[in-house]
This record gives sequence, structure tokens and C-alpha cells, in this order.
Amino acid sequence: MDKDFIQILKKQIGPETEDNVLLRNFVSLKAGGVADYFYVAKNISDLSLAVSVAYKHKLPYFVLGGGYNVLPSDSGFPGLVIKNECSNIVFSSESSTAIVDSGVHLGKLINLAAGRDLGGLEFLFGVPGTIGGAIYGNAGAFNHEISDFVRSVTVLVPSSDGLKILKCDPKWMNFSYRKSKLKSDMWDSNFRPVILTATIQLVQRRKDEILRLMQEHLSEKKRVQPLGEISAGSFFMNSNEGKGGAAGYMLDKVGAKNLRVGGAAFSKKHANFLINKKNASATDIKNLALKAKELVKDKFDITLNEEVEYIGRW
Repeated sequence: MDKDFIQILKKQIGPETEDNVLLRNFVSLKAGGVADYFYVAKNISDLSLAVSVAYKHKLPYFVLGGGYNVLPSDSGFPGLVIKNECSNIVFSSESSTAIVDSGVHLGKLINLAAGRDLGGLEFLFGVPGTIGGAIYGNAGAFNHEISDFVRSVTVLVPSSDGLKILKCDPKWMNFSYRKSKLKSDMWDSNFRPVILTATIQLVQRRKDEILRLMQEHLSEKKRVQPLGEISAGSFFMNSNEGKGGAAGYMLDKVGAKNLRVGGAAFSKKHANFLINKKNASATDIKNLALKAKELVKDKFDITLNEEVEYIGRW
């Protein structure tokens, strides 16, 4: 890492840009090493500028939302991690829509919408993370997905002649189970497109009904999920091939709840929740995930795919 390069970034992005920042403090699994460079974007201009500067210098970048579904390597991230704290929301009662910055937390959006008698996203209440992360990974619960409510997404897309801002419709986003076009392998993983804002189609609904649905969904999550433990939520995607299907069911059947690597273990309450039980390293967590995947492959002939994204120098 060039010691003088941080001064260039401070000048071009902002003086708040830091170097050697410990990422475990910003991710839900509480594991991982340092980012070479780190910047907190408070608004869309900040976010766009930081990505543009990194791209210009061919410096790998990663935009971090709530820090869920992300596991940084113990060896850190060789580039710029941008913490997304962009938080503007504009509601339109006439069209029942909200234009939302990608850094807005899901709970905040759902609560503020409820105060305007606008619902639809209650199924995501209790799901942590930001609207950008939710759209990137097409978050879902209770047989609904956020893609059902996305009208358009404004995306900063890398191209051979620089970055372009595109307004993308749901068809372009190519949503599927826990995926979008942005999460696909078609991009260089060091220079992925970045969601700036999204227009969300809500539905008119009475506030008391919205609050009732929010509470119902949260209660069900508390009943079956280990919400008090250090995890990234569901670690693996469910499979639609062969017998088995639900990742938690298959992991249970292969005895994942009894596995442990270092400080990493699977929750006794739900086998698809890989938890940091006692000061687990990122390597502990990944090795435990790989061990569980092998057991599922042997028993069910199904390869589980992680919802969690491994970033950095693995």
C-alpha cells in the first residue's frame, strides 16, 4: 500500500478518508481484517465521487451497507471500502411511491412509510440491512421479494469509457431468487455497479394494519431465528433442485448444529444461521461453511450457494 496514496484520496474524495480501518467493526459477523482505505458517504454525491475516484485510479472498491451478508477476509480488503450512509427518502402519496437512497435502512423506510399509510414491505420488517443491499441481493421473506416492489433503480455502472448513471427498470435488473443482475458474474468483482437510489412502489394501507403485519412478521422471525446471536442472517440460499430444498433442513440433516471450527458454529435454533460464537476469525467462518457444504453435497448431491459474499484477499 502506497503511504502517499491516502493523501491523494483525502484530496480527491475528502479529508475524512482513512486508511487501515478494521472491517469487523462494520459487519454483522464481527470478523475480518482491515480495509486499505475507508470512507463514509453521507449523501449520493459523496458516494458517486468516491466510486468515481476509485475507478479512475483502478482501485478496487466495495460499497458496504448494513454489513449483513458480507464477510471480509482476515487479510483485509485491498482497496477502498465505502460505507453507505446516504439516507434521503422522498414519499409521494399520490403515486404511493418512495424515492429512497441506497443507504436507507429497511426498518426506517418501513416505519416512515407506515406513518403515511403506505405499506407493502411489512414482510421485510426485522430483516436488517439497507435498501441498496436488499435490492442487490433481492431480499425476501414469507414468499415475497423486494423485486416485486421495485419500479426503477438508479445505478452507477462501470464501462470502458468511465462510469455511467443508468435508470434501470426491473427487467434490466434481471431479478431472481436472492440475486439481481448486479450480483451476477458478468462484472469484474473489483468494480461492480453501485446502486444510488431506488423508486419503490408501495400500497395504500391503514397504519394500524401495517403495524399489525409488521409485528406478526417480526414475532415469527423471533420464533424460528436466533436473532440475538452474532450472524449474517441466513448463510446459504435455499435450493430448488432435488430433495431437500430448504438449506436449514439439509444442514440439520447432516448434523451442522454439531459442527464447530474455531469460534464459529451453527445456531442450535436454526441450522442455516452460522454464528460467531466466540471470537471467530473470518477463516473459521468460511472453513465451517465449506465443511457444511461438503456434507450437504455428499448426502443430497446438492451444492449450497452462500447468500453471504466473501470480500477481500482470500
